[in-house]
Amino acid sequence: MKKVTSFFENIFEILTQKISFLLGHSITFLVALLIVIGWLGLDIIHTSPLHNFINDFVFSFTFLMVFIIQKTQNKFSTVINIKLNELVASHENASNRLIKGGDMTERALRQLAAHYETLSAHLDKRNDLNTSASIEHVIEEIKDEDDQKKRE
Repeated sequence: MKKVTSFFENIFEILTQKISFLLGHSITFLVALLIVIGWLGLDIIHTSPLHNFINDFVFSFTFLMVFIIQKTQNKFSTVINIKLNELVASHENASNRLIKGGDMTERALRQLAAHYETLSAHLDKRNDLNTSASIEHVIEEIKDEDDQKKRE
């Protein structure tokens, strides 16, 4: 069963690459534009079997394209996430919590965004915007500053 699934996945991958390339071409758009203009012209004149065929074709094509576009988007998103993970993992001061940022919940992402606003404000306050810093380091510094203020 795994071989069958893998076979169909490979076929679908090849198919989506070729279709994405073909449909992303400017000539394909011009052909589609001419088909739509002709289709609308047939609709204005009268309803014909050709008009019904084009209508069914467009509906079927659109339905199938949803899956192809989603497959392409999933692949693109995965590649971008892998590249970002590599950048985060390779930078010494980067926060490792970002490596799986795509898997975080909306609430966790909002909290993380708030931490980065704190990071930005803290670095701005220090007039040190050219230095890289991890959110963990800044949170520690802020806690240390708060502790010092409490002692005083």
